Amino acid sequence: MPLPVVAIQIEVPAEPPYVEQLLEACNAGAGPGACVLADARTERAPYLAYVSWLDDAEHHALIEVGPRQDVRGSFEFRRLRFSQEDRPHERWEAIGLTVASLIAPMPTVESPAPTAVVSSEHAPPAEEPAKAFRAGVAARIGSGSEGAGPSAGLELSLAYECEALSLFPVAFCGWRTAAEGGYTGQWWEGGIGLGLERSLGPLRLGLAGLVVGQLFSVSASHGGADDSGKSSTPGLAAAVQCSWPRDGAVGATVGAQVLQLARATEISAAGTPALEAPRTNYGASLGLEGRF
Repeated sequence: MPLPVVAIQIEVPAEPPYVEQLLEACNAGAGPGACVLADARTERAPYLAYVSWLDDAEHHALIEVGPRQDVRGSFEFRRLRFSQEDRPHERWEAIGLTVASLIAPMPTVESPAPTAVVSSEHAPPAEEPAKAFRAGVAARIGSGSEGAGPSAGLELSLAYECEALSLFPVAFCGWRTAAEGGYTGQWWEGGIGLGLERSLGPLRLGLAGLVVGQLFSVSASHGGADDSGKSSTPGLAAAVQCSWPRDGAVGATVGAQVLQLARATEISAAGTPALEAPRTNYGASLGLEGRF
């Protein structure tokens, strides 16, 4: 039986099936019998490996591998980031393959056990640093005045995703305008709230609830005379947004929003009702977001 190449120390409790998955994947990459669990009987293994989780949800793993005689702080290491869709056995398999990939380039000290570079077909995906901030710009279309056509404009958004929390803060501001029968309306909106996201393959689906303030201004020109007015109203908004791809520095977004205001706004001219801005507003957006 060949001598083991690496003794693996798992620094958190792990269920036996997952330990077996780790060892099987490691041996598949480094050679039969090359990977064993660390104990008093594996002191002849020339390399040591340490496996630990950096969070309770087991989304971030740290793998350290180096010669037994070296200080642990000088070991080669990799950090792996997993999504919620990655099943536990897939995560442990990726960890085992990563151990094998770290010892493969190292010279064999005492063991005749063959080593091999992990094939690209089975190698775990390279970890991409988490991008906490997301800023977006989008063209938007939404409700106009009662009986009139839709309004159109732009919106800006900002979100900060904290890995330790399932909910995260979001903020947005937007402007849209519409013209009808000599009246020009403009809607200025800003809001802040909380968001929640889930990954769906290459897509990321986000939901958000926000407290919103709306400033509605209208101007009109009749018979050579100009007139204008403003009204402000608070409200609540619910938004859904789909981003593609889910990772990377830049992504495309498409979204929808429902805004419920505290009251509708009636527009009158010479004491006669002319237009009414509805209490319930609907909107859609298409844009880009940057992640940093």
